[in-house]
Amino acid sequence: MIEVFGFLAAFVGILSAIRYQAVCSALADSLPSQFQDGLSSRFAAPVYALHSSTPLKLQADFVKSLAGGGVAMACFALSCYFGGRLDGALLASAGAVAIAYSAIKSWMTYRDNCHRALATTSGTRDDGGA
Repeated sequence: MIEVFGFLAAFVGILSAIRYQAVCSALADSLPSQFQDGLSSRFAAPVYALHSSTPLKLQADFVKSLAGGGVAMACFALSCYFGGRLDGALLASAGAVAIAYSAIKSWMTYRDNCHRALATTSGTRDDGGA
């Protein structure tokens, strides 16, 4: 079991990191000039990834990368647990919960951006007609 969860943690973590890096690279040109260097863009990308002007495809990829990171951390926690390392399991579980919270908040922002884009393209009002 340890090997299975360890492999899943590594595999999903690598895929999520690749997706996250692709989002950061796609956003690099659209960031303000003070955030276009390598180090600053790394910290600015999560803020601008869910901005309403960012294409929805990039926003979805960002949310998926966060969700994948949470799954990877949960698999790592299970690997630690089955390996007899409760301290590592508790620490990784706390990390998984923190990433899940961030992913849920990001998904809610993405969902709001989708609704806003749908309301804009269909010509309907977003405030319920009031």
